[in-house]
Amino acid sequence: MYCVRNVTEDLYWVGANDHRLHLFENIFPIPRGVSYNSYLLLDEKTVLFDTVDWDGCRQLLENVEHVLNGRDLDYLVINHMEPDHAASIEEILIRYPNVKVISTEKGFLFMHQFGFHVDGKEIIVKEGDTQNFGKHTVTFVMAQMVHWPEAMVTFDSYNGVLFSAD
Repeated sequence: MYCVRNVTEDLYWVGANDHRLHLFENIFPIPRGVSYNSYLLLDEKTVLFDTVDWDGCRQLLENVEHVLNGRDLDYLVINHMEPDHAASIEEILIRYPNVKVISTEKGFLFMHQFGFHVDGKEIIVKEGDTQNFGKHTVTFVMAQMVHWPEAMVTFDSYNGVLFSAD
């Protein structure tokens, strides 16, 4: 059963909520659980921003399928490779074999080290690069070591949304 939220006219939250966890990173109490944030942009091209932890993968897949409503997924932007953002990459690649993956060079290095098969699908971005999906144009800003060494943030100049990576 899908569970999505419309954020802006073309953007949907398609992530998952995990109410089973009691501690975040086994340290911090989270009595109401945690959300894994993933967003789907519907424009001339369709774009999924990040995935979710493996525990929320089924929900993510249902949500994406519902919002796409028969369309193919054109792009997957990976801002950050920590598992709560990237663990479901392989499942997206299996279900959407034509998808192109956008990330940093180090992000792709991590994907290969974690066993994700993205060969031939990579679009490597660096500081200030842009990508146009129709009326939405995003800019990639590197944020290495703000949290992890490969992190970036993505800013959508059309609607002012910042995909903050964490």
